[in-house]
Amino acid sequence: RGRRIPSQKAEWGMFSLVEAELRLISNALLDPSNERFVLLSESCIPLFNFSTIYSYLLNSTQTFVWVYDMKGPQVRRGYRRTLWPVVSINQWRKGSQWFEINRDLAARVVSDRAHFAAFKKSFSRYKGCPDEHYLQT
Repeated sequence: RGRRIPSQKAEWGMFSLVEAELRLISNALLDPSNERFVLLSESCIPLFNFSTIYSYLLNSTQTFVWVYDMKGPQVRRGYRRTLWPVVSINQWRKGSQWFEINRDLAARVVSDRAHFAAFKKSFSRYKGCPDEHYLQT
């Protein structure tokens, strides 16, 4: 509704993608009529028309975040010890950057300063696809 978010550089695999996501969510939260927050790829193709998807999401009590618990040696790949003690290796998750969340979860995500600081410290200089771990963890 007439809001414009100033553009900032975001680089694939870097923490700047997480910052961009959080800016989008934060700005969307400014409009109290926004109940659901969806981030999709430009190549995502909807299986149903907009009104069907919109109605489904507004009537759903679930959020959709694709995430999986990595087992064995895979769990260590990507995990940074600098995340400790905020994020333990047992809490470390991975998934797709794309999501659909409700207003309550969106507000909790943008207000979580501890995770933000830990991820920023761990991923600010090196690629590691933090956008595939931040929300999932």
